[in-house]
Amino acid sequence: MRWLGIFVLLAAACGNDSATAPDGGVAPDGRIVGDGGPDALLTDCQEATQHSDLAWIQEKIFTPSCATASCHAGPEPEVGLDLSAGRAHVNLVNRGSSTVSGWVRVVPGSPNESYLMVSLGRAPGPPPRDGFMPIGGADPLCVEKLEAIERWIADGAQP
Repeated sequence: MRWLGIFVLLAAACGNDSATAPDGGVAPDGRIVGDGGPDALLTDCQEATQHSDLAWIQEKIFTPSCATASCHAGPEPEVGLDLSAGRAHVNLVNRGSSTVSGWVRVVPGSPNESYLMVSLGRAPGPPPRDGFMPIGGADPLCVEKLEAIERWIADGAQP
């Protein structure tokens, strides 16, 4: 019986490595995702805490979540807003909202005056007619990604 107790303790101690990862993930190569070690892979949400640059936002947020053929990309993007790579900055910064009169999509240095933040549910203002972004079956953005966009705007919305 004593051996059984020792076996149970050893099995629990040796269990799945993912149990030690804060987000419960293990990379295909066996590294624990997000463990903070030197070779750790971070989730996009964890990585977002380290970014406020448009290049990262484009790669990790706009392209996969917004700039899709059925939304803000292609020949006729939704509400005339093309968020595809190389086009997002010019279509966002200092451009009037095409859906709400008197609002600017992104006001550099002013997240609370930027309709992008309103449409993401992060600033007060008239809600988007179709609901907060992203819509259309896309996964909601984690708080860390929303904060990265907010920091980008607060820092001047640089290209």
